[in-house]
Amino acid sequence: MRIVLITIGGWGDSEPFLALAVRLMREGHSVRLAARPDFADLAAAYGVEFAPLGRSYQPFITGAAQASALGSGHLLRQVRYGLAQRGYFHELGEDAWQAAQGAQAIIYKYSWVTGYTVAEKLGVPRAAAMFFPLTPTRAFPSFLIGNGASRGRLASHIGWELTGLVSWQLLRRDDAELRRRLGMRPLPTRGPVHQQEREAMPVYYAYSPAVLPRPADWPGRMYVTGYWFLGPPPGWQPPPQLLQFLAEGPPPVSIGFGSMASRDPQATLNLVLDALRLSGQRGLILSGWAGLGKDAALPRNVFATDSLPHTWLFPRMAAAVHHGGAGTTGAALAAGLPSIITPLAADQPSWARTVYQLGAGTDPIPFAALTAGRLAAAIRQALTDPRIRHRAAELAAQIQAEDGLGRTAELFAHHIG
Repeated sequence: MRIVLITIGGWGDSEPFLALAVRLMREGHSVRLAARPDFADLAAAYGVEFAPLGRSYQPFITGAAQASALGSGHLLRQVRYGLAQRGYFHELGEDAWQAAQGAQAIIYKYSWVTGYTVAEKLGVPRAAAMFFPLTPTRAFPSFLIGNGASRGRLASHIGWELTGLVSWQLLRRDDAELRRRLGMRPLPTRGPVHQQEREAMPVYYAYSPAVLPRPADWPGRMYVTGYWFLGPPPGWQPPPQLLQFLAEGPPPVSIGFGSMASRDPQATLNLVLDALRLSGQRGLILSGWAGLGKDAALPRNVFATDSLPHTWLFPRMAAAVHHGGAGTTGAALAAGLPSIITPLAADQPSWARTVYQLGAGTDPIPFAALTAGRLAAAIRQALTDPRIRHRAAELAAQIQAEDGLGRTAELFAHHIG
């Protein structure tokens, strides 16, 4: 079949969709990935047809850091920033509509309702995918409000209601405009969920049930598939300088914050270097969109590089300091790495709390509260606490036994009949 995959965010959204594209192509399908233009080269490295959606996403993230919307811990500040930057979103609908032409089936990022609108207009089978829970449940609180810690049943119910209301209202105006241009009636006031329920549209949650089990009170169309991991592209080789660095000493601590930007990258770099010095560890810095350590003079025990395939890198590390994005969290767990999570925004605090409660990581340190001393202490604990290392190894064995991409491809094949 001709399948179009649609996503709109940063690395954490785009890389798993690319992994699914590669798997579906292996199953014999023709696949186009529609995502932010930042990821055109990445898709090309895997031979995946690509369609750009809207503007580059990196300036949006950099601006969020400069406006203190990232790392502040304040959801309302993040929402206000998003509303003020509507230009990064309002043209996405038309681009998605063009990218979807010729599709016989569509899988889209569940939180972006316009993917559903495009599929509905084309009249093709559709499914959605997401990397953290968006479906209300009594089993745990909303992943977008708070840090995943339970505050009682009433508070949890209110949190889920707020999550659904805010998520839909942020998208409602742009979706209604696209539907008007396509000659469609606007979606109901409360969004498309009831319509999707009538259609039995499947939703694939691409994380491990060993990390967050599927709640018993979810509708049957909600699936927890396992993680969608992306291996290195064909012919990829690690940089020779990196291989030399790894060979010169014990496994280093990986430190990176993915597509999360820093308001002051130099201050963040200084903090990281101080923490490594205080903990007595070697470090591998993943520069990410913050450009952390890029082109900087670094000590001999620290190496900085652009993004690397986590499936190759993490098994060679001693521990991972990261932001708690769903994909990075899953990759660290799959490699049996103890995690030191410093969440900045969105679902990251909840993943950080989940990993800590599972026993596979240290107590989270919000990025806004990060200091060299606290980070050094957490690194030492992650490397020396046998309970953390044992639990991380246990979870790794469970996750490695799963095939999230294969399970998703199987479920989607059954859905489209």
